Amino acid sequence: MFLHDVKPFILKRYLQISINRMIMKRNILAFVFLVTVGFSFAQTKTKPVEKPPTQKEMEEMMKEVQQGMDSISPEDKKAMEDMGVKLPSMNGMPQLTDQQMQDASAANERIVPEKDIARIASISKVPLTNSSLPSFLSATHANVVALLKPLSQSKGEELYQLLKTEHNSIAEIGNTAAGLWMMGRAEIALYLTGKACIADQANTDNLSNYASMLSMSGAEQLAIPILDNLNKRFPDNSTILNNIGQAWFGLGDMDEANKYLDKTIRICAAHPQANFTKSFILESKGNMRGAVEAAVASTKAGYSQEKENRLSKLGYDLKSDDVQWDKPMPQDPLGLEKFRWPAFPMSVETSKGLENEWDAFRESCAEELEKLQSQEAELIEVANSVSDMRNKQLLGAGSKGQAASLFPPLAYKAFVKLKYLVDDKDGHIAFSSAKKTEAIVQANTDLDILYNAYSDQIKALNEMYGKKFGEGKENPFKEACNDFNGATSNYLSAANSLLERTQIDYLNFLRRRLNDQIYYDQYTKWPEQFEVEKVLAKEKWLASISGMTVKFMNISNYCFQNEEVKPGKFLLSEFDDVHCEYHSEYKSPVGSINIDCSRMTTKLDLKAIKLGLKQDMNKETFGDQFMSCSVEVGASASAGVNLGPLKAEASAGVALGVEIDRTGVTDVIVKGSAGVSAGSDIISGGSKAGVGVSDVSVEAGVEGQVSIMSGKSSVGGTGVLSGAFKH
Repeated sequence: MFLHDVKPFILKRYLQISINRMIMKRNILAFVFLVTVGFSFAQTKTKPVEKPPTQKEMEEMMKEVQQGMDSISPEDKKAMEDMGVKLPSMNGMPQLTDQQMQDASAANERIVPEKDIARIASISKVPLTNSSLPSFLSATHANVVALLKPLSQSKGEELYQLLKTEHNSIAEIGNTAAGLWMMGRAEIALYLTGKACIADQANTDNLSNYASMLSMSGAEQLAIPILDNLNKRFPDNSTILNNIGQAWFGLGDMDEANKYLDKTIRICAAHPQANFTKSFILESKGNMRGAVEAAVASTKAGYSQEKENRLSKLGYDLKSDDVQWDKPMPQDPLGLEKFRWPAFPMSVETSKGLENEWDAFRESCAEELEKLQSQEAELIEVANSVSDMRNKQLLGAGSKGQAASLFPPLAYKAFVKLKYLVDDKDGHIAFSSAKKTEAIVQANTDLDILYNAYSDQIKALNEMYGKKFGEGKENPFKEACNDFNGATSNYLSAANSLLERTQIDYLNFLRRRLNDQIYYDQYTKWPEQFEVEKVLAKEKWLASISGMTVKFMNISNYCFQNEEVKPGKFLLSEFDDVHCEYHSEYKSPVGSINIDCSRMTTKLDLKAIKLGLKQDMNKETFGDQFMSCSVEVGASASAGVNLGPLKAEASAGVALGVEIDRTGVTDVIVKGSAGVSAGSDIISGGSKAGVGVSDVSVEAGVEGQVSIMSGKSSVGGTGVLSGAFKH
């Protein structure tokens, strides 16, 4: 989203108040972040109702903002440009009339689209038949292509010819297009799918996906005839029903939209897209409770920050149980349970030997801590360097109106699902920590009592045996040795039993806390930051186990020691390397999308790169013209033969459900598959089909089946085909 796309009253709030303050304080980084990233995410924020400014007020505000920008020194401007940020000019802002501003404000507050009489009237009353479908597809494709960028047309044709020559598979061409759509290449995906549908009208997956793409690109009236044809051939298919409902929603016919969305939800109660759109319809009718329930149901099947923001706007805080989570949770990811330390001496005879062992143990811990601290310094340096680079990319993306994220791909979902592991909102963690700390404090108090009693006993023994030793006296060394050692051993047994019990109890608590934190960090922090957190956790564990209080006492001087106990070398356990145990990969003929805990990578195939399909080609992103959608990916088409497009509620042969919004892939959910095995290491609320799954890879080539489920259209209509073909 570019600066001139921001609604006037949003500019008024962001620019007039905040920018000048920041400039006066010369807080350039905060200023850049506000102007760039703030605008990129402005549409996701809850917007309070306020009277839009008049044209005169807008002009004065823009003039003031421009003056603020002009006051920035050349050095600061250069620094910002080095970060990839170029300040926009208020002089290029479009001149809006008071009426246009009022219309923009009204559109901003609109919950559902207005009924588009012209586009609805353009839909033929004569249903498409199998015989009339080819000519409709050809005409639609020709009209669509005319609206695409020339580069999208040429690259789309090159890729089509390449795939046709290499494999001559319409299914693979369609799956390639679906993969491009998932990667945000909407225009080339439209081109390829249109060509694939013309070449083979019998491929219902391609027909359904093409209709879905048309609908999400702003040409719902062209999608409906295709979807109606599919609906007659495959009744009660939730994907088709949802896509029809979404198309009618985009056209502003809420009665028709309701009819099909309700049918979808009856078949698939937690349909991710039907429920989300239904939430807006219910809100528009004043049914706020129903709107919340529908949005929550949508989130269960696929999380996105857009859904969470919507629920927040409706006054509902998303809860952990509202979100599925199918990523296995290791019981002891750092391997802390493997660590052993010397025994606590329970007698004076074992005290000296164990004291030497503890000295060796602590020395080993100190050596390992020194290594870890060295690693920490190196990792922090790497993390800071990568963070600086990422911030530069973030700011650059924001200034260009491109989507960017402060956190890894699954972080926002993890914030909701896993927050109970680290969030002490109810005070349970603090209470447990306090209780265990109090137990240690109380143990030290009790130790004083034990030691005082022991001192009194030793004093009495000294008085008794002091009279028995000396020249000419009985000198009962054996009896004195036994009595003194017995008293000391009793003290050691009582004291160290108390210390061991309370400190081990705390260490067990600490181990769970560190493991929970590391599991949480693995999804909420970038990889290089996660490496730092792992080292810090290891340091805390070593410092805690080596810092335990242990009591040692010497054998009585009345005893004869035959040999000196020599210190040994303690062999310290090694930490386990925490690595991601969750990997999902979607392979399309044009590239792949991989998610590994906090890392998501999109890779284009070599042949796609040779065609010039770069990651930033034409700077096309999910952006404003891309609507949210869900994609079901099947490892095999056999389960869907003669059943129409893959459905959200399907299980046999389905491996992945992918949730996408305008920021990109927001969720990947493992579903039932022949290759999915059951396990037990799963936190509560996870999807049953995904229990124990660690690696899932699905390849959608000739055999694979991909089904795109349309999401809610924007109220204003910003798709690449929006506003076309009205007559």
